[in-house]
Amino acid sequence: MKSQKGITLTSLTIYILLVLVIVGILATITANFQSNIKDMNDEGVSSSEIDKFNVYFLREVKRQGNGVESISDSEVIFKTGNKYTFKDEAIYLNDNIKIAENIEKCNFSSSIVNGKEVITVNIKAFNVEEREIEYVLSNEEPSSPYDDEESYIKNTTINEVDAQNLDEINDNEIENTDINQNINTEILDNNIVSNNNV
Repeated sequence: MKSQKGITLTSLTIYILLVLVIVGILATITANFQSNIKDMNDEGVSSSEIDKFNVYFLREVKRQGNGVESISDSEVIFKTGNKYTFKDEAIYLNDNIKIAENIEKCNFSSSIVNGKEVITVNIKAFNVEEREIEYVLSNEEPSSPYDDEESYIKNTTINEVDAQNLDEINDNEIENTDINQNINTEILDNNIVSNNNV
C-alpha cells in the first residue's frame, strides 16, 4: 500500500474552522477597540464644549463690578447686560453667540458665601459626567455688554490704556537698566583708577 500525502477533507475542515475562529476573535477585538476610541473621542469633544463655556463664563464673572441682575434655572443675566441662556442643547451668550453645544443639562443658581456672590453652574455634556462649578463674582465697577463676538474679543484683550501702561513700564525698566549700567561703569572706573594709584 502506498501512503497518500496531502490535505484530507477532515484536516481542511479543521483549518477552515480555525481560520474562522481567529478572524472572529480579531473582528471582536477590533470592534471593541474602535468603540472605545469613539467613546474617548466623544468624551473629549464634550469636555471641550464645557471648557469653552467655562472660559466665556469665567471672563464674564471676573469682569469688574459685575453682578447678577436676574437668574433662573436656565438663564443668568448680569449687570453688564450680558445674558447666558441654555436652550436647544446649547449655551448662548446674548441669544446670538453659541458658545457651547451638545450640552445635555445646564442649571444656574446664585448664593452669598462669606459676603461674596457665588454662581453655581451644574452642567452636563453628552457622554460626560455632570460637573458642578462655582464662580465668585468680582465687586468693582461694571463694564458694557458684548454686542457680538468681535466686541467680546476686543473687550477681553489688552486695551490701549493697558498697552500704554505696559509701554511705560518697559521704558522705565530700560531707563533703570541704563542707570544701573552707568553706575556700575563708574564704580568699575573708580576701582581701576584707585588700583592704579596704589
